[in-house]
Amino acid sequence: MILSDRSIREEIAAGRIVIDPFDESSVQPSSVDLHIDRYFRVFRNHTMGYIDVKADQEELTELVEIAPDDVFILHPGEFVLGSTLERVAIPNDLVARLEGKSSLGRLGLLIHSSLPASEEILVLDHSGLRRRTIGEVVQKRIQGSVVSYDPETFRTHYAPITGWYEGPADRIFEVRLKSGRSVRLTAGHNLFGLDRDGQIRKLRVQELTPGCMVAIPRSIPEPPEASAGLDLRQLIPDEAIPHMVVSGPTVADADGWDMFEVALRDLGYRHTGWYRQKGQLPAHLARSFGSLWDNLGSGDRIRPRGARYGLPVRWDVDEDLAWLIGFFIAEGHRRANQVNFANTDQAHLDRVERILRRWDLPVYRRDTSVTCASSILSELLGWIGTGGKAPTKRIPEDAFGWPRPLLESLLQGLLDGDGLHGRDRRCYFTCSPGLVSDVLRLAQRLGIRATASFRDRARYGLYQVSMPHNEHKLLTGVPLPDRLLVRAREEAGLRQNQAAALAGYSRPTDLCNIEKRSGRDVVRFATLRRLGELYAGLAPDSPAVQVLQRLTDGDLAWDRVAEVVDTGVEEPIYDIEVRPDGRKIENFVAGSGGVFVSNTAGFVDAGWNGHLTLELSNVANLPITLYPGMKIGQISFLRMTTEADVPYGSKAAGSKYQNQRGPTPSRYFENFKPRT
Repeated sequence: MILSDRSIREEIAAGRIVIDPFDESSVQPSSVDLHIDRYFRVFRNHTMGYIDVKADQEELTELVEIAPDDVFILHPGEFVLGSTLERVAIPNDLVARLEGKSSLGRLGLLIHSSLPASEEILVLDHSGLRRRTIGEVVQKRIQGSVVSYDPETFRTHYAPITGWYEGPADRIFEVRLKSGRSVRLTAGHNLFGLDRDGQIRKLRVQELTPGCMVAIPRSIPEPPEASAGLDLRQLIPDEAIPHMVVSGPTVADADGWDMFEVALRDLGYRHTGWYRQKGQLPAHLARSFGSLWDNLGSGDRIRPRGARYGLPVRWDVDEDLAWLIGFFIAEGHRRANQVNFANTDQAHLDRVERILRRWDLPVYRRDTSVTCASSILSELLGWIGTGGKAPTKRIPEDAFGWPRPLLESLLQGLLDGDGLHGRDRRCYFTCSPGLVSDVLRLAQRLGIRATASFRDRARYGLYQVSMPHNEHKLLTGVPLPDRLLVRAREEAGLRQNQAAALAGYSRPTDLCNIEKRSGRDVVRFATLRRLGELYAGLAPDSPAVQVLQRLTDGDLAWDRVAEVVDTGVEEPIYDIEVRPDGRKIENFVAGSGGVFVSNTAGFVDAGWNGHLTLELSNVANLPITLYPGMKIGQISFLRMTTEADVPYGSKAAGSKYQNQRGPTPSRYFENFKPRT
């Protein structure tokens, strides 16, 4: 719940919220304006070759103090740290969000950035791993985890969502990658690149150029306790329940038929004895008896009223069903009372027929198709989210949490339906852009390299998703960490000609060209792996070798930017915080096909006390003048469900920035100190 201006004034008057100095005129309908102080930290990039997150990097920045009547010029593309003039303190049952003034954002000055509501992310919660929009996650405050990578190991994992942010409308850009993936976000949002020392560096959308490389998942891990099941009680929309009937042993053998008959008569049913004789009940009546509804099992069936055929109320998804769903997405279509599977391969049609007959459904076979005259099957395929006509087909949103063998069967069904198995690669074809995104994301779940291309043909155009069998140029390149390679070789005690010979190069100049970036800015995973194994055998504890192994053993792949498009659209923006146990993971997978983005919203934890450090970026083409004391942002407050058990500033929280004054450099290195 966001506090209104009245509630903010009441909390300030009671001393629970502190804004010092406080100006009554700064209170807005649901926020308070904050001002910029005269202290800035600028980055002295020339002082060190790379950033080691395990070391104190205070010397990387220089504190600059501006006279009260002077100005600070922020040049295009420049990034500095600023600070709020006000000290802010909040109690243990509130959190705050700091956002930039929208009027300054229109000039190109950003202090945070976010994504539009429709961008999709994978969320792991009590219902499994499923595709959701970030707008839904934020608006519903969904508790769960997202796919992130660990900055220390480059391994993908599931990190908990620790905060939600919703902001005003901002200009939306679309970053399109060579692999066919894309993501929409604001100009100041960060993707992740790699510097010449093998370290992650943030790349703001505004500074991306065609050809630069950004991180995407090479693989997405299987969720804990991955399972797959269909339960019609959860899938059937509420409006469809009154038109359904349940039957089976649980209904027939239930103890309470006298009570059921009374309820049937109260609802206007005349032939109550017929229901008892048949062992069935209207679904909405069965649901009103909670214990009966909850006890329905795989032996019970549900069907539309008046229909002859039904489906089990619940059952586990097996490899046949996963394959059938994939095959339907590729080659099926449905109407109100039937589902059709078209294909010329008789073995595929045989498998479709066999699976459908397992459920005692009516099947009609032709030379090139199998038709199932079942309204409940048609409805089910819609309820699980396979889409409608060909341009809207999708993979079911919760299928991404299925165990690997089922996902492999789902992919095989897609390929058998509308794919091509070549000697070098597998290809899938579709006219649905949403399905392209799903197949790319499915490939990441399976650890398969995949790219998509588009051909403008026919009515909707045609997308091709390619998945190679062998390692070649497709997503196997890494931004060339030439300085890292030189250090790793030197720490292994090798001269360049020695390393080239031991690594199997025919000429020393081959390794020399790599280390000197001669005509290249990318290197293959296979090359890094070969050199990393050589150097690790000689100096396994070498810091540079460990960074090199992180690149080859981690779960990050690297994709080239094709173009950055200004959509010309302004939309409300959303962001999530990903900081498990206070650690700054600060990344999650979003967009079409899966791209790593940073979370950059200004979150202020419960219990905070101090001046707020601002990340200031100029994404405009002209310098921006900053005047000490000018309005820079606005802070809003949200009430928590309970007080925080471990508020910021407490000893157990290990807070590193409590009571800070002025822009504070990163203290991330403290995360590596042993806890006492």
